[in-house]
Amino acid sequence: MEGKGATVERPTNPNPRLIASYVPPQAYAPRVRAALESLGYRIIPVATRGRFEDDSWEADLRIVDERHVDRIPPEDYLPRTPVVLLTSGVRAPCRDRRVVGSVRRPATLRDLYPLLQRALEDTPRLAARAPTELPGRCTQSDRRWMGAVVSLSERGCLFRTREPLAVDQKLNLLFPLPLGEMVTARVRVIGQQGQSVRMVFDDMAARARNAVARYVEGRLAAAL
Repeated sequence: MEGKGATVERPTNPNPRLIASYVPPQAYAPRVRAALESLGYRIIPVATRGRFEDDSWEADLRIVDERHVDRIPPEDYLPRTPVVLLTSGVRAPCRDRRVVGSVRRPATLRDLYPLLQRALEDTPRLAARAPTELPGRCTQSDRRWMGAVVSLSERGCLFRTREPLAVDQKLNLLFPLPLGEMVTARVRVIGQQGQSVRMVFDDMAARARNAVARYVEGRLAAAL
């Protein structure tokens, strides 16, 4: 199990996405901005670059409070800069064609990350993942495969093992999170990646999925 002194390598991204933030820091859940930064999304408060209406710098995406969407700079060019709205939960329809989605305040990594991915990436992911080194065990009937979870998200993982596993093979996976919490999941092998196999979680209890999401967020935030 990873100890308290375990380090997290920050992903190398020489060209981070610039996210213009038109909301106060408390509009984000704790650790979200740090986690997004480690994933290559640099959130820049608009106040540090000039007036709210200033469009002299080129952001890849804007995060805006639903109450202030009419104050962002107008655009008469294509492609338009995408906008994500932060809302109170009950929102009237927005006709601004730049809006790609909305999340409730305070914005969580789980809600915000897939919107950024869909708006900005060619091959979007549904959930953030973090590098790990967690001992794990796969079982199927009376067979057992020992190894380690070396990359983890709430949707799936990379499992490093010396023994071969076949695509579409279904197994039970067991691995620990820090503080002694054990995670069990029904997984399906979807491919090989180097010395590891890619797995998706076909069945995982909501409590375990939430624990994995919190753990991944903390690992990413600690990478800064």
